[in-house]
Amino acid sequence: MIAGLLYAIGLIASLFTIVMVGFSVPALYGEFMTATDVPGADYLAALSGIGRHLGWALGPFVGGLVMMGLGRVIFLLGAINRALRGAP
Repeated sequence: MIAGLLYAIGLIASLFTIVMVGFSVPALYGEFMTATDVPGADYLAALSGIGRHLGWALGPFVGGLVMMGLGRVIFLLGAINRALRGAP
């Protein structure tokens, strides 16, 4: 029960973060294209600006993946426990 709940919450957190990043992509793309259209553009600075704008998404996305992984580990440990006891 807890494993399924952890997995579901982690999945929702990761997917919600991806959707929220998707909403901000058009503005970031326009900003990147504007920064690189200038002669002698600094591509590294433009990419670091995009990274700064997307820095908020790292925590919820990785946290969701960790929660999903923890749920899968609990599923696996439960399956191993049932297999060692001989229960079907």
